Amino acid sequence: MVSDGEKQLGLSYGRDTLQTSPDASDKGDVEHLSKPDSKLALSEEEALARSRADPEGMLPIYLTFAPNDRDNPRNWAKRRKWYITCFASMLNVVTCLCAGSISSGAMEIQKEFLVSAEITTLALSLYVLGFAVGPVLLAPLSEYFGRQPVYMVSWFILFIFQLPVALAPNIGTILVCRFIGGFAGGAPLTNTGGTVSDLWRRNDSGGPMAVYGLSSTLGPPLALVMSGYIGLNSGWRWIFWVLMAITGAFWVLLVFTIPETRHTIILQKKTKRVRKAMRKEGLKAADSITDANADERKGLHQLFAITLTRPFHFLFTEPITFFAAIYNGFLYGLVYLFNEAFPLVFGPGKGHGFNGGEQGLAFLGLCIGPIIAFLFYPLQERYYLRRVAENDGKGVPEARMWMARLGALFIPVSLFWFGWTSYPSVHWIVPIIASAVFGAGIYIIILSILNYVVDSYQTYSASALAGVILVRNIVGAGFPLFATQMYNKLDYEWASSLLGFIAILLVPIPFIFFYRGETIRLRSPWAREHFNQDEDSPH
Repeated sequence: MVSDGEKQLGLSYGRDTLQTSPDASDKGDVEHLSKPDSKLALSEEEALARSRADPEGMLPIYLTFAPNDRDNPRNWAKRRKWYITCFASMLNVVTCLCAGSISSGAMEIQKEFLVSAEITTLALSLYVLGFAVGPVLLAPLSEYFGRQPVYMVSWFILFIFQLPVALAPNIGTILVCRFIGGFAGGAPLTNTGGTVSDLWRRNDSGGPMAVYGLSSTLGPPLALVMSGYIGLNSGWRWIFWVLMAITGAFWVLLVFTIPETRHTIILQKKTKRVRKAMRKEGLKAADSITDANADERKGLHQLFAITLTRPFHFLFTEPITFFAAIYNGFLYGLVYLFNEAFPLVFGPGKGHGFNGGEQGLAFLGLCIGPIIAFLFYPLQERYYLRRVAENDGKGVPEARMWMARLGALFIPVSLFWFGWTSYPSVHWIVPIIASAVFGAGIYIIILSILNYVVDSYQTYSASALAGVILVRNIVGAGFPLFATQMYNKLDYEWASSLLGFIAILLVPIPFIFFYRGETIRLRSPWAREHFNQDEDSPH
């Protein structure tokens, strides 16, 4: 559902229960203000000092992070934060490897189980559908129990369910296990963006978010690059043995090297530790101290209720969420549609005659494009920070769409280019270059739009993103199901052109957000609340 707390890609600010990023200030501290109910917001050291000064006192205390608190993930060493960021982003890549790799063994699966191409495509679509359904449950669990338990349990399920697919005696086993794997594999969609937000202050998050965005766009095409020759030389079952080894290795690293990063959970544990220390010293304040988020904490049933309702409200009442969902859904659908289209364009028959391994390598263009766009992302970040400085330090969500205008043009251009160079008489590198342009456009647009949604809704961004990402994954599951029929009926050139014409219809969206987004936000009761807010203010 949501790249769950994502103060970039799903940030969490205290009121939206779907949001799972830090509840502490972006500056990593909390002002020591008395709450209306006379509770004091104190750090661990201050709480202990105050209680020792008055051992019999029971003034209610809210425990918060100190400005340089080592328990606050935003104060951890940069090297540690970058390791966790890159590792969590790699989880995104690996779960996408699990999604798309089955396409490299599709022909063998059809022959072994005597099923149609549509059925093997369904094995891909069911996994991606699991991406849509899984986070609906995983997002509230992540908020309630923390990121680490959700990562560990769900990733273990993803790991273990590669085994029945590798040993599958029938197609039914593959279909069921693929859906379960996709359901569990949705954990990075729920957690990774929130992890990034946990670790980095808002103005420092540009680079980490660019890495996270790269993992989201690089993963799906990389699956075919990795699995092509495995399926060709060792058979389709070995694809899943390799995936089991990869996911198992990541699970071990996850358990032993990745700590809990969610601020509210860390603060809960910190409060228990302080309470225990107070009781050892016989301080009465042990019975009156709570963590700073205790009053706003919700039960699981409340979290699930909001998870299942609020995103749909945003989706159907908020123009920003609605059009962001349409655009993201279309682009994500195209990414998985190419899993079926590339084997037609580059494979035997009417294509370039590539074997299975070479067809996998044809996806390198889709991998190289996002990497090139990633290298230019600092230009976007520099422009955004300049606009913020010009606006007296207040956020300018529309500035997030500066580079997206170019990315929007890349999509239809690359689709027409790819379509009309799909003839076997045209050298195969030409459509692959077109796919690289497409990959660059995908990266720019997806990252820009998701950042725009986050900056627009802030407190409520997780719910808005939940609707966007739900639509994205449902469309991603549906597009591959008609890809083969569409390319065969319309011919390769016109099938890609049809997608190009649809892409042209969507080109205005980034331009409207860039030039008229402020007006749209002012009409939204959810976005208007954060209008002209300081970039580093505690939301």
